[in-house]
Amino acid sequence: MGHTTILLMIITILSKIFGFVRESVMAAVIGAGDIKSIYVTATTIPDIMMYTVITGIVSAYITVYTRIRTDKGEAEANSFTSNLINVLMVYGAIIFLLIIIFAGPISKIFSPKLIGETHDMATSFTRIMAVSIFAFLYSAVIRGFLNVRNNFIDPVVTEIILNIFVISATLLTGVFDNPYILIIGALIGNIVQFIRFPFASKKKGFSYEKKLKFKDPYIKYLLAIMIPIIISNAANKISVLIDKSMASGLLGIDTVAKVFYTENMLDFIVEVVTINIATITFPQVAKLGNEGKIDAMKEKTASTLIITLALVIPATFGMMTLARPIISLIYERNAFTAHDAALVSSLLVSYAPYIIFITFMKIISNSFYAVGDSKSPLIVILIQQTINVTLNWILAKEIGLDGIGLATSVSTAVGSLLIIFVYFKKFGKVKDARNMKSIGKISLGSLLMVFVAKGCYGFLESYVGLGLGLVLAILLSGIIYLLVLYKVKINPVYNLIEQKILRINS
Repeated sequence: MGHTTILLMIITILSKIFGFVRESVMAAVIGAGDIKSIYVTATTIPDIMMYTVITGIVSAYITVYTRIRTDKGEAEANSFTSNLINVLMVYGAIIFLLIIIFAGPISKIFSPKLIGETHDMATSFTRIMAVSIFAFLYSAVIRGFLNVRNNFIDPVVTEIILNIFVISATLLTGVFDNPYILIIGALIGNIVQFIRFPFASKKKGFSYEKKLKFKDPYIKYLLAIMIPIIISNAANKISVLIDKSMASGLLGIDTVAKVFYTENMLDFIVEVVTINIATITFPQVAKLGNEGKIDAMKEKTASTLIITLALVIPATFGMMTLARPIISLIYERNAFTAHDAALVSSLLVSYAPYIIFITFMKIISNSFYAVGDSKSPLIVILIQQTINVTLNWILAKEIGLDGIGLATSVSTAVGSLLIIFVYFKKFGKVKDARNMKSIGKISLGSLLMVFVAKGCYGFLESYVGLGLGLVLAILLSGIIYLLVLYKVKINPVYNLIEQKILRINS
């Protein structure tokens, strides 16, 4: 897991950098006016599909594919894969036709203020982007297949390819002053980003069959797993919208941008660390779950959680301790003032614990999905989001903008405790008491790290400046943290380091 995880993290960071370049180029070429609004409106449906439907299909597919392969063999599992692709293409065609017919009203839903020519252009853009639905549905199945076959690189590279096309299309839009170049470039990027999938899947043993069977019992089983996952993902997406809506309604429209900047920082850690590790380990967890090896599945889940927390806890503590210099370094320039930096860094401290608690929820949820139970995580998420909305209303009024972040952190903490409780009730407690001790050791090591980081930054900043001082402080404290981890011998982490040392020596 170690080598692949590190490579995935590097590629994800590169994707984030390309995303930042994309937004910078778009800001310079088309600004923040009508064209940008129209583009965002037209790409909202693919974005929502990617976050909700596609992730739901991937998770459900891995579980069902693993079960079929265990029960009936690889040939039957591959046949199911072909059938699923064909079934999704039929459903995709129906969705495509509905978008073509109702593109105007759909554009109005996402951007109510669009009128006249801008609304007409948004309608055209939405129809053009509707073609990408077929690519997304196909990619969801093949992404799951590649993950089961331990190919995690091709699926994660897609975002870099997409960003290259969007950046190129944006520049050409500026040169030729034709906004349709932008949306056509985005459409091509959304399709071409998956260009490696047919070749990569064939290399891993997949052979496409012309098969269409709607009444396949495994299709019904997949839908039963997938729908609660989609609702869970949608609930998380709605929660983000509620945060911004309440911030705007209770505290003023300018607070929405501050929530946006803060969430970008949180997403960076969650996507680079938590999502990547959860993605890599899920096929293994699903295999153990489908084979009925529940104790082994619990051990795998526990070790995955410890390794993830060993990265997430120090990153969270470090972000909270050095929030102000981090925000100042990344954002504080031009229209983003020192006052804005102070507000966003304070909000970041309020939001940061969310990273730790969402890690518990993401990793543990995979065990439920592995055995075909997607309803338990859904119930927990709905309870969590209800608490979040309630606390948003109360805390935002009482303590202002920081209350929005605190509400998210508290509700996610409750959600993580609930999912642990449900996990123990369904699968039984983990017998190894060292897991709790490991989390304690990681937390203590992280506290030592942040004391070193704060001291180093305070000393270095006056000599070498904010940027270099921050980087050196993070590097020095990070080295000390790794030494502490190795010394206290946290089993999953220690074993991973030992494997790396043996591999280097050999």
